[in-house]
Amino acid sequence: MSALGELIIFGIYGILIIPIILTFIVFTKRKKKWSGFIYILISSIPLMLFSYSQYQNNRESELLYVGTYYLTDYYECKSCIIKLKEDNTYSVINNDHEIESGKWNYRSGGDYWIVDLGDYGQLGSGKFKYTKYKNGFSKD
Repeated sequence: MSALGELIIFGIYGILIIPIILTFIVFTKRKKKWSGFIYILISSIPLMLFSYSQYQNNRESELLYVGTYYLTDYYECKSCIIKLKEDNTYSVINNDHEIESGKWNYRSGGDYWIVDLGDYGQLGSGKFKYTKYKNGFSKD
């Protein structure tokens, strides 16, 4: 189903581009080319709105991963945590000392999501394996 969802999104982009292309073809043959520019601008509004809504949806999904994670395999550091911040930066902290920091990036496609942590790895794998709860247990 996720591949079909991706295909539908590409189809919507294709449909929204068609009026822009047709307007461009029609108005490049006319003498008053400036009016064609206005029509192209107007016909591109739905494409811009759809693109912006896609950006907003991606940003909302990205913000779901902001928070504190307790690292389980970070270079023999049992008390290390990683904090993902809203400004897309992260910090690895051990006893109130910052060990590592950098930028993080969220990407998804259909049935997967990945949080890249700089050039060093991904959240949930390698040295950035984590649990959401201290010592693996909830306080509740």
